[in-house]
Amino acid sequence: MKSTYLHRKALLPLAIAAASLTTPLSAIKDESNQGRWEKPCRIGPDAVVPGFLVNMGPTGARGILKKESFLVKFIFPKSPAENLLQLEDEVIGVFGKKFAPHTFGGRPNGIEGPIQDMGLAIEKAESSADGLLPLMVKRGEQTLTVNIPLEKLGSFAESFTKDCKKTQILQQRALQYLIKHPGQMQSQGRCVANLAFLSSSDPKMRAHGKNLALSWNKPANNAAWSWELSFQSITLAEYYLQSKDQAVLPTLQKTMDLLRNCQWKAPDIICYKIEDFTKKKINVDQATLQRHMDLYDGGFGHAPYTTVIVPRGGGGYGPMQFTTILAIDAWQLGKLCGVKAKDDGLDSAFRFLDHGTTVSGHVAYGGEFTLNNGPIDSAKWKTNTRNSASAKSGLAYAAYMLSPERSESAAKKKLHLSNIEAAYKDIVDGHADPLMGFTWGIAGLLASDDEALKKKVSQYYIPWINMARCAGSDSYCILPARDYADATYHSGHNVRNYTTASIAYIYSYATPKLRIQGAKP
Repeated sequence: MKSTYLHRKALLPLAIAAASLTTPLSAIKDESNQGRWEKPCRIGPDAVVPGFLVNMGPTGARGILKKESFLVKFIFPKSPAENLLQLEDEVIGVFGKKFAPHTFGGRPNGIEGPIQDMGLAIEKAESSADGLLPLMVKRGEQTLTVNIPLEKLGSFAESFTKDCKKTQILQQRALQYLIKHPGQMQSQGRCVANLAFLSSSDPKMRAHGKNLALSWNKPANNAAWSWELSFQSITLAEYYLQSKDQAVLPTLQKTMDLLRNCQWKAPDIICYKIEDFTKKKINVDQATLQRHMDLYDGGFGHAPYTTVIVPRGGGGYGPMQFTTILAIDAWQLGKLCGVKAKDDGLDSAFRFLDHGTTVSGHVAYGGEFTLNNGPIDSAKWKTNTRNSASAKSGLAYAAYMLSPERSESAAKKKLHLSNIEAAYKDIVDGHADPLMGFTWGIAGLLASDDEALKKKVSQYYIPWINMARCAGSDSYCILPARDYADATYHSGHNVRNYTTASIAYIYSYATPKLRIQGAKP
């Protein structure tokens, strides 16, 4: 290998501090990323990037993820990589070691490969004496060593959030970034940003969180979707529990009541007819069909409940576990504020969650235990022992943590932690909006008292967070996940603000002050 020293000192030691696990050698699912490598987003600082490229950490470079390398396609001006890396450079390794292979957009789950290897190398470089990140680069016919200077931030603590100087620095920077670049987020980003501010140890940041919460103190209308209602309720409830500001209680009451409108209710669930299944050559009688439809009772869809299945996105799309668990969180936090929905559907929501949870702790996407593929034996479905969907287990853990009055809560918390331990590598393997699953999955785990599991999982995802961190180390951009071409990057909202808000919320577990974080009154 020919080495060209492009910055300061000679190569750092060749070995990476933590060796990477490797995935089996197999082809990348879709090397074109369904065309998204060349499809830019429309808003925010990432709109200048020519497509949904992988952020290569605080270097300022972005590239196409290949099986064992990154192909550089964009470099931010005034970033560490400017004038050092070049477009079309292929980064094949770091610290003298080639990247392990990565299976992109398919199984097995995990971040092993270029993402993990480079994320670990960033951690090593930032804690080194000279802060250099020595990248192995193929440039034309040459193989070079390109030393990228990084800020010497040190390493994350083994506990990740607790007593970690690096977490504290990055937490404060992320919050300051969100103050300087407000708004342009959907309700999910708005919620976690607000919670991150409210959980800060900095009085100025908490004051900003108060102002953010009060800006959301406006009752929604009857057409509001369950996502917005839950996120608004969680935010206002946590604000009230911290401030005892009664000004938000009327809005909180309204959102609690509107949530009930989004809940599917038996026995008036009239969404499937015999002919829906006869067209698919599935034989079913009306009594069996009704029995399975009744299992939808208590679940939450996107929008206010309707009795007719409508095109994707409407109320009749069907109930989902994610929306249901968020509604449970909202209702339970509301009750702590003295606010209760007029027609409480909490028990039926928990029943729906239980119907969709297997003996291994896997939580269903929605109603696949009922009618997605025709009537099935729902009791048998629950006996499946495969561990997966760990992000939803983190969210479910929080729901049972907020429900100590329920006799099953202790056992369910243990079950969901066991599923996370067995399947934590799929926590970024989300659908449609994987950042949402990643955020609440990690957050639910960090709210637990399982210190060993928290250490294990957070250390695994430190490379992911390092790679999502942009130049300047004050903001973050989402990385591709299971759907790789998912909608998050192209949502029409500010993906930089959204990702930064989510990571800021995860960092806020360094200073937990909220009930949803497991903090005591």
